[in-house]
Amino acid sequence: MSFEGYRIRKLAHLCEGKGRVLDLGWAQQPNPYLHNPEVIGLDLERPEPPANYTGAFEGDVMNLPHPFEPESFDAIHAGELLEHLEDPIRFLRNSLDTLKRGGILVLSTPNPNSPWERLLTLTLSRRFFYTRHHVCLYPQRWLIRMLERAGFTDVRLLSGGIQSPFGLVPFPRPWCYQTIAIAKKRE
Repeated sequence: MSFEGYRIRKLAHLCEGKGRVLDLGWAQQPNPYLHNPEVIGLDLERPEPPANYTGAFEGDVMNLPHPFEPESFDAIHAGELLEHLEDPIRFLRNSLDTLKRGGILVLSTPNPNSPWERLLTLTLSRRFFYTRHHVCLYPQRWLIRMLERAGFTDVRLLSGGIQSPFGLVPFPRPWCYQTIAIAKKRE
């Protein structure tokens, strides 16, 4: 299990019972806990998929639903992707188009209200958790707003845990290190 085991197990659990799952941005960290009938990865690069994935495609998540048909997935899994995108609302709307009616989007993203981020913001440290690949962090109530503006309903937020010497461990949602969101496309 990786350092991120707590979070990725939780993301996979939220996708349970869904037939066809699209894992976006999977190449650096495929989710070994996704055991759905069909798990397909989409990323800018296409390494060999792990045994629990039924396929992998090379492509840009900003061009969804391409290379797939609209309304072709029961769930979209997007762990630690949103903070890397320059146009997150467009991405969310395109994800909505890719989901079947009643489908779900499950994502995780860093929480700017975690104790670590608050401490580093006080000092304006650029040493830790401040990568050039991150475009923006999303406070939880504004993450809900973004998902709703994109057309999702039934938005729920969960804790993705907090970093400890033992990896990610449970922690209250308002101050967790990573926020997990689950949102639904209308039936």
